[in-house]
Amino acid sequence: MKRWALWAVAALLVIFSCTREEIPSLVRLDGEPSTPGNKVPEYTLENATVRAYLNFLEKMPYEDGDYTYSIIDDYYRLTSVYRKDHPRAVSLSWEKAAGGGTQRLFLAENQEFEGSTVLSISGMKTSYEVYNLIPGREYWWKVTSTEGNIAGEGKFRTIGRRRFLKLDNICNVRDLGGIPTADGKKRIRYGLLFRGGEMNGYHQDYDFNYCRINTNGIAAAKRLGIKADLDLRTASEAVEITASPMGEDIDYVRFENANAYYYDKFWNTDEYVKALQWTIDELQEGKPVFFHCIYGADRTGTLAFIMEALLGVGENQLAIDYELTSFSYGLDTPPRRRGPKNELSVYRYRQMLEGLLSPQFSGASLQEKIRGWLSGKIPEDDLNWFVSHMLEDKV
Repeated sequence: MKRWALWAVAALLVIFSCTREEIPSLVRLDGEPSTPGNKVPEYTLENATVRAYLNFLEKMPYEDGDYTYSIIDDYYRLTSVYRKDHPRAVSLSWEKAAGGGTQRLFLAENQEFEGSTVLSISGMKTSYEVYNLIPGREYWWKVTSTEGNIAGEGKFRTIGRRRFLKLDNICNVRDLGGIPTADGKKRIRYGLLFRGGEMNGYHQDYDFNYCRINTNGIAAAKRLGIKADLDLRTASEAVEITASPMGEDIDYVRFENANAYYYDKFWNTDEYVKALQWTIDELQEGKPVFFHCIYGADRTGTLAFIMEALLGVGENQLAIDYELTSFSYGLDTPPRRRGPKNELSVYRYRQMLEGLLSPQFSGASLQEKIRGWLSGKIPEDDLNWFVSHMLEDKV
């Protein structure tokens, strides 16, 4: 399609699907069936702006090798400032149960409620917004009173392609799960690798709150199963902490020499090799990893790129994951674009791809080139285990 036609379609999509007035009403849906006759409510977990961006690129993917354009500018500043890096909640409601005291919400992926997430809720509430669910799953829920009386129960399905996450006071958090491989046969498993911004530090959001994780954020991180914290900041950026802000029970490591080496320079340091090896070691111990820098954009994005490329993710999906950072409320710098403007972040991303695809790296695909670069630095058995463990069949 001609480039002018592409922009015209994008503009129409923006106008008709995501006007400023429509956004607030789209942020929350109350479980309306998505198709006539569907008795199981379905919830889209992507917020309206992210959904419009992904919808467009699903119909008209970025062209591999062509870094002269990006559509992110049509979306990241589409509305007034609000949390475009948050998912939508699933809103559950029920009648007040007999009895008093604290209510308990049970949430599980099976009708027997085995392995349930259990949340304590005030006895006065008759509704609750659930965040951080996995797209493409069926969930069962029930609310009980202190005496065990059932106040409400039901089942619903979730829909979405990218799993954005809500951790109080933290920006730009998302699960790498769900990203498809270039051949379309596999996808990255949910719940193993999480990327995001810092959990303590001097950086502020639009409301001038420091990005420092609070009690609710820690509880949410624990429910996600995060057990390891990989920090890519310098000592001064990290306020010289020696343990994870999520708690002493979380494994913590910092690789601060990644600071000057990201995107087009990552192959000039072993810092990302060490970070990947540490990640593999933690995963082999059954410990999902949260990795971050300050904004979760450049150093974090570089490590995410290496991991995703190693897993066989293609250029189009790599570009999407790079650009999704633009929806973070915490960024006061230009959006992350795959092209065409020449801000430093755009330049580095384009230069990285051009460098990787050059003859200096052997292999025909990005996956082969990343694998070749890592060969001899990380044991082949570890690389094979990582690829096998992190991928599942795409359904």
